[in-house]
Amino acid sequence: MFAMTDCGEVTHFLGMRLDYDVRRGRMRLSQEANVEKLLTRFEMVDCNPVKTPMEKGLQLARAGDPTAHPYRELLGSLMYVMLCTRPDICYSVGFLGRFQQKPTTQHWQSLKRVVRFIKGTKARCLEYKQVRSAKPLVGYVDADWASDIEDRKSVSGFAFFVFGNLVSWSSKKQTTVATSSSEAEYIALSSAVSEAVWLSGILDDLKLKNSSPVIIYEDNQGCIGMAKNCESKRSKHIDVKHHFVRDHISNGNVRIEYVRTEDQLADLFTKPMDAGRLGQLGRRLGISD
Repeated sequence: MFAMTDCGEVTHFLGMRLDYDVRRGRMRLSQEANVEKLLTRFEMVDCNPVKTPMEKGLQLARAGDPTAHPYRELLGSLMYVMLCTRPDICYSVGFLGRFQQKPTTQHWQSLKRVVRFIKGTKARCLEYKQVRSAKPLVGYVDADWASDIEDRKSVSGFAFFVFGNLVSWSSKKQTTVATSSSEAEYIALSSAVSEAVWLSGILDDLKLKNSSPVIIYEDNQGCIGMAKNCESKRSKHIDVKHHFVRDHISNGNVRIEYVRTEDQLADLFTKPMDAGRLGQLGRRLGISD
């Protein structure tokens, strides 16, 4: 036997602040204090804020003057902020993570821009609320074909919502070169289906998932056709490991549906964008000021 003290509702957890509004059925997660510590640690308290974490259309090469600045340390700090409450810097952090082996002065300046962005938006939070009509699990997946100027590999991005609230997001460079935009989207779809299966298992354990398939929204009709048509010859050359997508579709575990590009929420995880588009998608993902 040992004594316990009831300290009430949790208000802080691993650098995050939790704010509850029981009457409205809402909870907000934020990291303002964590961001302020980051600014102090890397001597950027007085930096000027910017409206986006990365310039639209930015391309960086690996060659250049090496930097002695703590690139990896700053990258790791930003990654924690991103993983907890800031999906709007997910693409930027993932992109700049490619250069951590031999970062240059230009890479360092680009990384500092992400810091300038979160300084100006440090009060932003990730909001969770009751959405009575929402489905148990819904995903969005997208890809930016051949976006790397050096090896022409593509970027995959996805986002998953549990009962209308964002719980999982990812931006990752693909490991193989896709020969078409449809192929890049199909490879991204395989990653999203893997995530959907994993999340479905968690919901099953919690007794929260019904028998309906997980809906994954895709904006490329060619990719949807490849996923649904097992006899398609145009996808025969794609690595077998990606074709388990078809098994899960035929088994009724997932259903792929078309979504217009302007409504593709995973677009935020595949490329840098202007402030207007970034803010629009961020709000739909649950990011609130």
